[in-house]
Amino acid sequence: MLQFKKLLSTPLIAIPLLAFSLFSHATDIKELQKSSLTDQQQSQQAQVKINKLDEQKRMLIEQVKALQAESESLEVYNQYLARLLADQDSEKLSIAAQIKGVAETRQGLVPLMMSMLDNLSTFIALDAPFLPDERQQRLVQLQAMMDKADVSDAEKFRRLLTAYHIEAEYGSKMGQYQGDLTLDGVDRTVNYFYLGRVVFVAVSLDSNSVWLWDRKNNNWMSIDSSYARDINKAIRIAQKTDIPALLKLPLLSEAN
Repeated sequence: MLQFKKLLSTPLIAIPLLAFSLFSHATDIKELQKSSLTDQQQSQQAQVKINKLDEQKRMLIEQVKALQAESESLEVYNQYLARLLADQDSEKLSIAAQIKGVAETRQGLVPLMMSMLDNLSTFIALDAPFLPDERQQRLVQLQAMMDKADVSDAEKFRRLLTAYHIEAEYGSKMGQYQGDLTLDGVDRTVNYFYLGRVVFVAVSLDSNSVWLWDRKNNNWMSIDSSYARDINKAIRIAQKTDIPALLKLPLLSEAN
């Protein structure tokens, strides 16, 4: 009987031990699950941090690339500015040289123009006195122009050349005009005709008197009035009221 009780009491002790063991095991599983969940959360958090770090890294890389591109662009621009500055320096030297050259040219130009004006005045005084008022007025205007500060040297030189050109053209043109002629203290109105610097004559309005400019003695001399017919026809040709024709005209004495 005692033995049966002994045998019966053994399983009763084991059951609580087994229950405790099972409870302990269940607790371990919960702890493991809890730990696993924590690890997952930590892993997710770590992954988020990694993703953020990757994004930051990517942004830093993009910024570095942008800075590199900007640096290269600035380098190209700096090189351009350096070339531009070098060209400007060269241009400054060129302009300075030109200004110096202009100043030197101007220093030589003014005496040249004064000499040209004196020569023109002498030439007109020695030439046959056709169109005296027009030519003298042009000369006076040029002389007055030379003393004007508001007229550039270039414009003065241009006007001088124009005057020379006009005087040169007289040598190949014919023309006529009416004007006064004073001889032996007598004033009369006559018709003048010139052909280059070869013919310069005057005929009275009634065609009874004809005069030829005497270049040698620098005065007028009377010539045969038979020239009047051809001279009057030459005047009409110059006025473009008659057709060109062969004419007999007296030549300037001492004409070359």
